[in-house]
Amino acid sequence: MKPHRGTIVLAEDDVSVLSALALVLEEAGYRVLKAASGRDALLMLSERVQLLITDLWMPNMDGLALLEEARRSFPQLEVVMITGNATVASAVQAMKAGAFDYLTKPFTPPDLLDVAERAIEHGRLYRDISQWSGEEHAAENIENLIGKSAAMQEISRTIRRVAPFKSTVLVDGQSGTGKEMVVRAIHQLSPRRDKPFVAINCAAVPGSLMESELFGHERGAFTGADFRTTGYFEAASGGSLFIDEVAEMEPPVQAKLLRVLETGLVTPVGSTREKTVDVRVLAATNSDLEAAVENKRFRADLFYRLNVVRIHLPPLRQRREDIPLLVGILLQRLCGENGLPMPRIEPDLISALQSYSWPGNVRELRNVLENLLIVGTREVLSAVDLPKNIRAPAEPELPPAGLALDLAERQAIEQYLRQYQGDRRQVATALRISKRTLYRKMARYGLS
Repeated sequence: MKPHRGTIVLAEDDVSVLSALALVLEEAGYRVLKAASGRDALLMLSERVQLLITDLWMPNMDGLALLEEARRSFPQLEVVMITGNATVASAVQAMKAGAFDYLTKPFTPPDLLDVAERAIEHGRLYRDISQWSGEEHAAENIENLIGKSAAMQEISRTIRRVAPFKSTVLVDGQSGTGKEMVVRAIHQLSPRRDKPFVAINCAAVPGSLMESELFGHERGAFTGADFRTTGYFEAASGGSLFIDEVAEMEPPVQAKLLRVLETGLVTPVGSTREKTVDVRVLAATNSDLEAAVENKRFRADLFYRLNVVRIHLPPLRQRREDIPLLVGILLQRLCGENGLPMPRIEPDLISALQSYSWPGNVRELRNVLENLLIVGTREVLSAVDLPKNIRAPAEPELPPAGLALDLAERQAIEQYLRQYQGDRRQVATALRISKRTLYRKMARYGLS
C-alpha cells in the first residue's frame, strides 16, 4: 500500500481524461476526489484538500471562476490549471489570479506528478509559516526563535521555565546559531521586560577597557578618564545584562565579575565606594568553557556561578528539519524589509539547502536567501540559483584507507575539530568518546 501523499480534487468534464489523470495520481499515492464540473469540485473542497487541479474550459463554471471561488473559501489552497496550446494567455491570467502553475496539453504523467508534488510542498511550507506567525499561535512561539525540531522545542520550554527567575543563564553554541535571540527571549518573557536590556561583547572590547566598560570609572581613574562614566552594570540596573563571548574576558575582570555576581555590589575603577545593583546576568559563548577552565584560561568559580542554567544551541546541520520553516519565514521577513513580493519556492531548493553543512548556521542561511532575492530571478527560487558550493557541496575528505590506526585516528579528530570549529564537546559526542578521552588523545597527537 502506497503512502498517502495528500488529497487532490481533480476537475475535468471529459470523463475519460478525468479517469486517466486520476489513475496516474492514485498510483503515485495521492487520494483523488473526481469532479466532472466546477460546481462539483467546489462541493468537494475542504481544509483537508491540499491541491485543486482543474481544466480551464468546462461548462457552467470554467476553471477561472472555480479558481476564484475556491481561493475565496480556502485562501491557502494550491491550484493548478490545465489548458490547451491555444489558451496559454488564459493560463497566465490564472497565474495572476493565484494559481500555482499550469499544464499545457498534451502533457505526460511525469509532468502531472511533478507539478502536483511541487504545489503540495509549496502549500505545506506556507501553512507552516502561517501557523508560526498567526495570532492564534503567538502564545506558543517565541519571537525570532524558529524551529519545530525536538531540540528547538526543548530550548523554548527551557526559556519559559527560567525566564521568571533571576538565575544566571549561560548560552553556548557556534557563531550564527542565535544565542542573542535566546537571551533576548529570556529577558522579554521575564518580569524585567520593561527594564533595560544592555549587551556587551567581550571580544569587541580591548582587555584594558573591559573593567571600565562593565563597572564604570571615576574622573581621573586613568589617563584619558576626563569625566565619570557609568558602567554597563549600572546602566542595566533593574533589567538584564547580556555578556557575549564571556570566554574572552581577561582573568582580572573575571575575578571582579565573580564578586559582583556574589554580592550585587559594583566598585567603579578609581573609586572605593561600592554601589548596589539589581541586574540579571545572561552570558553566551561559542567556546568550550570547560576546556578553558581546565587550561586555566577561565576561572572555575566564575564558570560555576554563570552555569546555573545552561542552554546549548545546536548547529543548523543538526536540525535540518527546521530548514524549510526557516527558509519561509526568513524570506517573508526579507521581502517585507525590501518591499518585494514573496517568491515561489521550488522543492529542489529546500532539498539543496538541507544537504548543505551550514558552517555559518542560521546567519549564513539568511545571507544566502538575501543574495537570492537580490541577484536571483525573485519570482521563483530553485536550486540552480544557489552558489555552486551550496548547490553541490564537496564531500568531506575521510581518512584514506590503509593508514596506520594512530594516523587515521589523528586525522579523524582533526577533521571533526575543523567541522565543529574547535568545540570539543561536540567533537567528543561525534566520536562517541568522553571529553577526558578526547583531551588525552589531543595531547598525544599534539593537537591544540
